[in-house]
Amino acid sequence: MRETWFLFRHFWKADVRAQHGVAGLVLFVVATVYAVYQVVRGRPEPETWNAMAWVILLFTAFNGVSRSLEEDRPEVLAYLRTTVQPLHYMLARTLHNVVVLSGLACLVVAFMGLLLGWADLDGARLWGFVSGMVLTAVALGTTLTLLALIAARAGAGFGMTAVLGLPLVLPTVLVSTTLGGELLRGVLVSDTWHNFAFLGALTLGSGVLGAVLFPYLWRAS
Repeated sequence: MRETWFLFRHFWKADVRAQHGVAGLVLFVVATVYAVYQVVRGRPEPETWNAMAWVILLFTAFNGVSRSLEEDRPEVLAYLRTTVQPLHYMLARTLHNVVVLSGLACLVVAFMGLLLGWADLDGARLWGFVSGMVLTAVALGTTLTLLALIAARAGAGFGMTAVLGLPLVLPTVLVSTTLGGELLRGVLVSDTWHNFAFLGALTLGSGVLGAVLFPYLWRAS
């Protein structure tokens, strides 16, 4: 666990030093929401608001996870394979991406609320929607991190992540949009617990799959 925490801090410090990485993602969220605002020109219907929120989060997740880090270079990976356990490396990358995407998910909701209104969300249902966005960001971060690491191993970059990622994240997107739609229709948070449970199960499944597969890919590379 100490090695995982050390690697996580290393990735985070690298992001802070680079600055343009996370700043570019924040700019992407702000620009996308503002572009939607310019197109809609008003307060959209709750169903439209819900769909836009999840679409923006999905594309933000792909952009965030597919960022190229220094550790993705072949010579750096060759060094890391001799000094770092594969499970620790995968956990640190996953944790780093999950933290970044969770913050961006909150930013998506906040900026959409500022420009497009809150679409009848208030009180507990608003916090339930934010929690759903964060849990979705965790699920997307877990799944897409594994795919990004596989793409880096194959030298295929963002294209392979997108091709493999879209079918795998589809269940997460379907559950998330259902969760958001129910909250916007006035369903209580306590009555949508099964959607939160599904998102948690998808996250756990992706994590277990990564823990099983990635060490083999690490040794084979």
